[in-house]
Amino acid sequence: MTIRRRGRRIHGVMAIALPVVLLGVPIGLIVTACATARPALRSQETIPSEIVERNPDDDAFTVIFIGDPEARMRGNTAEELGEYVERLLALGETRHEWFRIGDGRTHEIDPALVIIGGDISKDRQTSIELDMPIWEPFFDAGVPVLAGFGNHDWEPESWGDSPSYSFAGHRSNESTTAFTRETYRRSAEIASDLAYREVGPTADHGPVTFHATYRGVDIVNFNTFLYQPSYEYPAGWPITCNPLAGGAGCQTFVTAEPQIEAMESLLAEGASRPAIFVQHYPLSTSDGWWDDYDTTDTTPAMRKQRLLDMIARRDEAVFLAGHNHRSSQRRWPVGDRMVAEHVAPYFGNRGGVLAVLASPSRGILEVRTLELPAIPASNPG
Repeated sequence: MTIRRRGRRIHGVMAIALPVVLLGVPIGLIVTACATARPALRSQETIPSEIVERNPDDDAFTVIFIGDPEARMRGNTAEELGEYVERLLALGETRHEWFRIGDGRTHEIDPALVIIGGDISKDRQTSIELDMPIWEPFFDAGVPVLAGFGNHDWEPESWGDSPSYSFAGHRSNESTTAFTRETYRRSAEIASDLAYREVGPTADHGPVTFHATYRGVDIVNFNTFLYQPSYEYPAGWPITCNPLAGGAGCQTFVTAEPQIEAMESLLAEGASRPAIFVQHYPLSTSDGWWDDYDTTDTTPAMRKQRLLDMIARRDEAVFLAGHNHRSSQRRWPVGDRMVAEHVAPYFGNRGGVLAVLASPSRGILEVRTLELPAIPASNPG
């Protein structure tokens, strides 16, 4: 295994932080929801005459993917984001938006699951206290929310107090991890058909990735990207290392390779299920965002191919990302298959999302980009 400390590459053997414990539960245990029934959410209004009534036995459901909320950034206030949340919840009630599957059938866009794809809030501010109230209406309505983090929620090597991670940045990472974990925990409480597992970091500190199954569809969450390194500090840090700079530059970065391998093992258990793969960075973004701090001997192209290969092993799968603040679609060839990538529009300031129609029996049926109706906003930009 290759690790890196402040620009130097070191080869050695390190203990892998697996299994990971979440609230005392080992990684090998599926955290299954308690049997809380989902409350009735929608009043059924008259279906427009041009809409074909769908089969009541249809097992398809709507997943809403939110790319970049960026609360408290770029003028995005909690009030404005909350208004977009309410508009998403009202989609099934107002019945203005529909999937048109292509075989003559339609399906209303009525959020059953929400995924946050990173850049949750302003740098070093992501927390349960500040951010959970924005998404509370979904939980109150019985709609589970699963969150991953992005580059604004996790301290990049090039950020923080020079030259690198500091005590403040590390504490921010811990707060971000707590928020993402809490969304999974609360979602499992309100949705009896949701189960999840964690794949923990490969060192003392680092990203926790998630493998969830909801209504027979897998949700694979890599946060920023699957090669995000873990890290560790010398004993007694930050007092024992660069205390005048808040312990900056004292971390050792550790490869994510064992974490990726653990996720691959989990994915092999349910290879027949449709899957939604999510992370913050698109495959189509620049290679610089796929930097693993020299903790492996791979190139960005090899890292991207690793993800593509994982997705292509499923007969039915789609890849969702954010980060670019604009909607795009691309198809990637992998052998005799094509992997569909969909990048979400910007949520903050515009209310843009991806709507995915998923079915455990028929796969990923459609992905639509939605721009919610404009609302008066204090941020004109």
